[in-house]
Amino acid sequence: MNLQDFISLSEFLLGIPLQPPLVLSPITDLDPDLANIYFTQLNQHSPQASYMNSLLTNWTQIQQQPANQWTNLVNTQIMNDPNLGLLARQIILAWYNGFHPWFPGQQPTPDPANYERALVWVLAQGHPMGVPLSFGYWQYPPSGA
Repeated sequence: MNLQDFISLSEFLLGIPLQPPLVLSPITDLDPDLANIYFTQLNQHSPQASYMNSLLTNWTQIQQQPANQWTNLVNTQIMNDPNLGLLARQIILAWYNGFHPWFPGQQPTPDPANYERALVWVLAQGHPMGVPLSFGYWQYPPSGA
């Protein structure tokens, strides 16, 4: 189990690269430093952490099949599995919302260190609320609008 496998699986689950017209700013790859943070947090705090090795092993085996079969194989072998599917959904949640895994009985908690880098801001074509870009930025229309 390694970080590159985690990044590769994350990109597949998130549909990266995303190209216009889906988003104004294309997302071509994921930040390896942020990937390392999410990978570490999930391995340390997720109730499904013990399944990470199995999840990445399944992904590696899926990648050995023709690419046109990957979506179906991910759906049947990962997303339909109660533990692997939950862990895969936690990966998606972490990337899009900057949430770290939660402990049993708690709600997901945004990680302030990753709030500004969450992919939700790219897809929303906005910026993180409460994080000023520069003084008076709000008086100008967004670029590309």
